[in-house]
Amino acid sequence: MIKNLHRWTRLSSAKWEDAWVERLRFLGPEQVAFVTWPDSRALKIEAYCDEPTARRLVSRFGGRHTKIAPHIWTGDPARPRAPLSIRGKLKVFSDSPSWLEWKKTKRKPIGILIPAGMAFGTGEHATTATCLRLLADLQAELPADFTALDLGTGSGILAIGAVALGAGRVEALDFDPHAVRIAKQNTKANGCRTITTAPGNVLELKTAKPYDVVLANLFSDVLIAAAPRIARAVKPGSWFIFSGVLRKQAAEVAGVLQTAGFSSPRIIPRGKWCAGICTRQKKS
Repeated sequence: MIKNLHRWTRLSSAKWEDAWVERLRFLGPEQVAFVTWPDSRALKIEAYCDEPTARRLVSRFGGRHTKIAPHIWTGDPARPRAPLSIRGKLKVFSDSPSWLEWKKTKRKPIGILIPAGMAFGTGEHATTATCLRLLADLQAELPADFTALDLGTGSGILAIGAVALGAGRVEALDFDPHAVRIAKQNTKANGCRTITTAPGNVLELKTAKPYDVVLANLFSDVLIAAAPRIARAVKPGSWFIFSGVLRKQAAEVAGVLQTAGFSSPRIIPRGKWCAGICTRQKKS
């Protein structure tokens, strides 16, 4: 039982429910509730946690928290999740003991550790896992020590996955300072010394050289606004993998990417979300 139980609440748009599920996954499903109303687009989020966590949630996401009677809470701590398998090449663990035990065996696939935490991207969200699968599928076509750029890195999972699949230099950017801290912790835990993690606004993206592959787990409005800058960050003929797009917005995003100089994207729907892959067109 959690002592000094607090309830954190925040209003959001119902269309972002899946994103909030991912962001708050570290609390465990027993500690989070989502409330919607008929004929309303509003979403009420409630999280039950200790006071320090509630204060961090307010600092990170806004909203408010209040102390409630501790006898209300009856949930048990969340059990470690089974590792996520990616094309027989990667295995994503959420708890250190299982990951360390796997590493001792020196078996394949390569195991990476992404603990549940307050940053988007644990690998369980369908589109995040799809991005990893698309990257794994590209592995044979990418050059040795390929370069990668991870936009909206969140937990750092895509950057870490890229290194595990053979990337050399990897740049990982996020607008959120908290996500940058979490990504740095995760890259260090996984021994990824070739990843540079830093704050960055994709809407102001400038790169010295284009990359062999660019990854972006961003919402549709950001992808649309940043499409020309993202295109300049991809080598001609090389790949752009993206996610965070609602299914109903996929056609609009695809059209904007083609206008920016990409090929027609291959869109992979997962529930109400989509991921996709395309290449930057070579000039004729």
